[in-house]
Amino acid sequence: MVFNYLLPYTNLIFGEGSLKSLGSETKKMGKSALLVTGRSSMEKLGFLDQALRLLKKEDIEVFHYNKVLPNPTVEIVDEGARLALEKNCQVIIGMGGGSAMDTAKAIAVVAGHSKERILSIWEFSPALENPLPITEAALPVVAITSTSGTGSHVTRYAVVSNPETSEKPGFASEYMYPRLSIVDLNIVKTMPPELTARTGFDTLAHVLEAFISRKSNPITDLYCLKAIELVTKYLPLAYQRQDDMEARYSMALADTYGGWAITAATAALPHAMSHPISGYYPDIDHGVALAAISATIMEFNIENGDQKTIQKYCQIAKAMGKQVKEYSKKEAKKSIEALKELCDKIGLTVSLGKLGVDRNKIPEMTKGVFRTMRRGVENNPVPVTESDVESLYNKSL
Repeated sequence: MVFNYLLPYTNLIFGEGSLKSLGSETKKMGKSALLVTGRSSMEKLGFLDQALRLLKKEDIEVFHYNKVLPNPTVEIVDEGARLALEKNCQVIIGMGGGSAMDTAKAIAVVAGHSKERILSIWEFSPALENPLPITEAALPVVAITSTSGTGSHVTRYAVVSNPETSEKPGFASEYMYPRLSIVDLNIVKTMPPELTARTGFDTLAHVLEAFISRKSNPITDLYCLKAIELVTKYLPLAYQRQDDMEARYSMALADTYGGWAITAATAALPHAMSHPISGYYPDIDHGVALAAISATIMEFNIENGDQKTIQKYCQIAKAMGKQVKEYSKKEAKKSIEALKELCDKIGLTVSLGKLGVDRNKIPEMTKGVFRTMRRGVENNPVPVTESDVESLYNKSL
C-alpha cells in the first residue's frame, strides 16, 4: 500500500487549564490579534475575559469579533476579514465551537490574501469553476475549541454557507491548519447535554467515514477504531453527567483523533449529503443532520460494498461492542444496530422528515452534493449516482 500522510505544524496543547498558554504562544506569531467568537456563550462562561487577559498580559493588541452564528455565512466571514484588515491583525483566534474556528480560518484566508483589493471568501470556494488558490499568505490561526465534535482545531477544513445559492462547501488547504490548538477540558465540560450529543455524533461520523473512505490508511485506521470505542463508551456518560471529567477527556481525545483522521482520509458520503441539508435548512444542526442519514447510508454501503467494505463495517461493529462471528453482510449490519442504540441513548433518533425537510427539495439537495461536496462522494467505498443519493435522502425522511 502506498499512501500520503501530511504532518502539519500544529502545536496542540491538551488538558485542564491549558488556556493559560494562549498569550505566550500567540505572542510567537504576532503582536495583534482578532479574537473570533459566537454571540455570547464564551462571554457568559467567563472564558472570553480570561482569554483577553492572557493576551493583553503579553502586550498583544486584541480586537473582538463576536458575530459568528451556527453555519457561518460568507457575509459573516467577509465582515470579520474587513475588521482584521482595518486593525492590521497578524493572528486570527477562533474560540468556540466549529463555527467560530471555521470562521477564524476563513477570515485568515481572506485577510491574508487581500493585498491589491479586499476579497471575499467565496472567491476561494470549491463550488466555483476556477476558485482562487489558498496559499501561504493566509494568516496564522489559533483554535480554542469549546466542543468535542468538529475536529476543526486540528484540521485543514472550514465550512462556509452561501445563503444566496444555498450551498455549504468545505474549504480545504494545508495553509488553514491552526498553528496553535488549545483543548481545555474546563471549557468543553460546560457543554449542555443536547450540544454534547450533537457534537459527539459529529465526532463519530468523522471516524466512521474516514475508516471506510477510499483514502483510509493504516495510520488513520488506528485513530478511527480507537475513537469509535471512546465515543461508544463515553458519549452517553458525557451526555448524562456534564461534570464527568473522564468522559470529557475521552470525548475530547476522540474529537482530536477524528480531526486527524478526516484530514488524511477525508469524510465520505454522509458528510457530503449533510452539508446541502444545512445549506437549504440552516436551522438544522450539522450533527443532527448526520444522525438522520448515517444509518441509511451505512446500509447502502454494506449491501453494495465489496468484501473489504464488509470487513470494515464488521470491525466498526466490534469497536462498538458487538460480537462478530465472521465477515459477512449480516454481521456487518450489527454496526447499524450499534449506531441506532447509541442514538437512542443520547436522544438523537431523528429523521429528515421530523426535521422538516421537504421531499420536493431533495432533487436540489442532490445536485448540491455533486456540485459542492464531490470529494466526499468520490471517497465513499461504494460508487454512487445522483439517483442513489436522491433515494438515500428519501429513505431518510
